[in-house]
Amino acid sequence: MSRVLIIEDEYALAAALSTVVRRLGAEPVVAASGQGGIEKAKKQHFDLVLLDIGLPDMSGLKVLATLRAEPEPPPILIITAHGTLENALEARRLGAHDYFLKPLNLADMQPCLRALLQPLPMEKSDVPVKSGADQALMIGAAPGMQRCFAVIAQACAADAPVLLSGPRGSGKTLAAQVIHRNSAKASAPWVIFRADEWPEAEMEKALMHAFEEARGSSLLIEEIGSLPLPLQALVSRMITESDRRVLATSSAILAELITAGRFREDLYYQLAVLQVCLPALSDRVEDIAALACFLLGRAAPQRELILAPETLLYLKAHAWPGHVRELGAAMQHAAAVCPNSLVLPRHLPAAVAASIQDGASNHLDAALNRALTAWLDMRVTGPDEALPEYEALLAQVEKQMLASLLVRFDDKPTRLAAALKMNRATLRRKLRELLGRE
Repeated sequence: MSRVLIIEDEYALAAALSTVVRRLGAEPVVAASGQGGIEKAKKQHFDLVLLDIGLPDMSGLKVLATLRAEPEPPPILIITAHGTLENALEARRLGAHDYFLKPLNLADMQPCLRALLQPLPMEKSDVPVKSGADQALMIGAAPGMQRCFAVIAQACAADAPVLLSGPRGSGKTLAAQVIHRNSAKASAPWVIFRADEWPEAEMEKALMHAFEEARGSSLLIEEIGSLPLPLQALVSRMITESDRRVLATSSAILAELITAGRFREDLYYQLAVLQVCLPALSDRVEDIAALACFLLGRAAPQRELILAPETLLYLKAHAWPGHVRELGAAMQHAAAVCPNSLVLPRHLPAAVAASIQDGASNHLDAALNRALTAWLDMRVTGPDEALPEYEALLAQVEKQMLASLLVRFDDKPTRLAAALKMNRATLRRKLRELLGRE
C-alpha cells in the first residue's frame, strides 16, 4: 500500500487530507510540525508528501529543501494560505511537484493525488519534432481526415489547382504547405497572399506582385472568397496563362457566395479541380489525443509532458470553436503553467475548463456504457440456457459499486446509507450478502 506523509498543523485540514488519501487506497501519516515531518521522512519510506508552508516551528520551504536533498525524494505537493509570488517561485526552484492554495478544493487536488498514487496509462507527447514537424500535424484516424489524406496525396502527385475548405483554424494552410513540400515544385519557395488582409485599394498591386513572385512555383491565396469580383477575374486569367500552381483556401462556403453573386462560378471550377475539405475538430474527436500530444510536445520540446486521463477527457468533451488552432493555444497554455510533467485539467485555459463540465460528464457516461457492454459480452456469450440470471448479473454490478462507495465513505455503512438515502438495515443486508460483511 502507498504511504503519504501529511505535514500540516491544522487538525481539521490534516484529517480531511487523510480521508482523501484513504479513499485513494493509500495510508496517511500525519506530522504537525516541520521537524516532526523531517524525522518521519528519514525513518520511513513515503510515496508522496503533502507539505504546508506555514508550520509552527519552521517554514515549509525549509522542510521542502531538506526533503529534496534526500536520495530519491518522493513528489512533494505544497499547500499554503499565503500564495505570494516569492513562495511560488521558491517552491518551484526547490523542486516542489505542485502548488495548491488554501482554502483547498479537495476535488481539484484529487486528480493530482490519484495520478501520483495510482498511475494509469497516460498519453505522452513523444511525437518527434523535426524540421518538417508541421507535416506531423496532418494526423488523424477520423473518416473525414482519411478522405482528406487521399486527396492530399493525389494533389502532391499532380500539378493541378487545389481548393482547400473548412472552418478557420482547421489546418487549411498547413495542408496546402504539405502539398507544396511534396510536389514537383518543392525546391522553389512558395508564396502566400492573404486576401482578407489587404485594403481594396492596394489589393490588385499586391496580388500581381504575388503572382510574379510565384513564377515557377506555387501561390497560395488564403480566404479567396474575400477577393472582389474584378480581382477574381484577374485570378481566373492568371491561372489559365501562367506556369504557377495556384492553391486557395476558403472558410466561407463558396457555393453560397456564388448564389449570392459574390463569387465567380468559372473561378470556382478552375480552383476546385482537387478539393480538400477539412472537418471541424469537433467532428474528429478520435484525433484529439494524438493532436494534443503533438502540440504539447511542440510547445515544450525540452520537457517530458504527459496528459493525464482526466485531462484528455476534458479535451474530448470541449466543442473547440477555434478548432486545431485553439487546441494548439490550449497546449501552449498548459505547457506554460504546468509545473511538472503531468498535465492536469486545472492546467487547461479557464475558458476550456469552464465550458466542458457537461461534456465531460457525457464522456464518463459513454465510458461506463462501453465498459458495461464489454463486461456483459464476456458473461452472456453462449447458449441461452447457459446465461446467468438477471438478478445474478445485477448483484455483480451492485457488489462492485458498493465496494467502491464504501472506500469513499471510510468503510462506514451508516454514512454511506445516509448519503444514498437508503435504509441502514437494507444496506447492511446487501453488504452481508454481496461482500460478506457482518
